[in-house]
Amino acid sequence: MNGAVVRRTQESLGRVIRKPPLTERLLSKPPFRYLHDVIGEVRRRRRRRW
Repeated sequence: MNGAVVRRTQESLGRVIRKPPLTERLLSKPPFRYLHDVIGEVRRRRRRRW
């Protein structure tokens, strides 16, 4: 995966979530559970704002 894409993802998602960690290795080839945790955390954060 392109390093610029990983950095942009880390910057944008890093503003929203703290866990799980947004490391380059995990973002390059994410396991299913990692994606599940990231999406769940984004949904939880979004729900708290509204």
